[in-house]
Amino acid sequence: MDPVEHARHTRDVYDRLAPVWSATTDDGPFNGLLERPALRSLIPRPLIGTSVLDAGCGSGAQCEWLLDEGAEVTGVDLSPVMIDQARQRCGSRVELLVADLAEALPLEAQSFDGVTCSLALHYLRDWQVPLASFARILRPGGWVVISLDHPFGAPLPDQHDGYFQHQLVSDTWTKADVEVTQHFWRRPLAQVVDAFADAGFLVERIVEPRPSGEAMRRFPAELRNVVDSPSFIVYRLRYSGAPV
Repeated sequence: MDPVEHARHTRDVYDRLAPVWSATTDDGPFNGLLERPALRSLIPRPLIGTSVLDAGCGSGAQCEWLLDEGAEVTGVDLSPVMIDQARQRCGSRVELLVADLAEALPLEAQSFDGVTCSLALHYLRDWQVPLASFARILRPGGWVVISLDHPFGAPLPDQHDGYFQHQLVSDTWTKADVEVTQHFWRRPLAQVVDAFADAGFLVERIVEPRPSGEAMRRFPAELRNVVDSPSFIVYRLRYSGAPV
């Protein structure tokens, strides 16, 4: 898929999902009860007095959590309708802008203590630009917490190449009455870590989330396949200042 067309499709899908996204994911089995708790467990705290960028902020759930933890928050997202939802959710407490992570972010150098990026990087084939943006805007010792689909996760129906291939795959979701097919990139673990290292980041911690007992009681059918098989993976990175 042409990169411009891919970005347009990604944006349009999330524009369609935006009105139902918070209601279907905040307390849902995968985003709300599996991925988000794992991502938040790796964010260095306390956050009071820190400045954090939420890259790929969606409808603002992560922005709201960061604000409640005491951070000053900026959120960016490719979808203008998602940004509208985040603004309704967080009001004037957060700075929000529409931005494509595939392009250099229009933010000041060394103006943030940390970056969160929840299930967004895998929409980009090339990570050089977004990781360079994160490195540029971070203050010395800054951190990045990134969640992605797990590279060892079950193959998707159209994932015909082997594990070691960097490949575009698709998945179909239904949120409320909205059905969409989204396309994203899968790459092996070594390519993920090499991309981080090439941008000057060291991997500090990794979490491979598993459903909690509460989540399993509430959503046994939805989560049974990820009890002993990986679904998401979360990395905490530190910026070292130079390619590793």
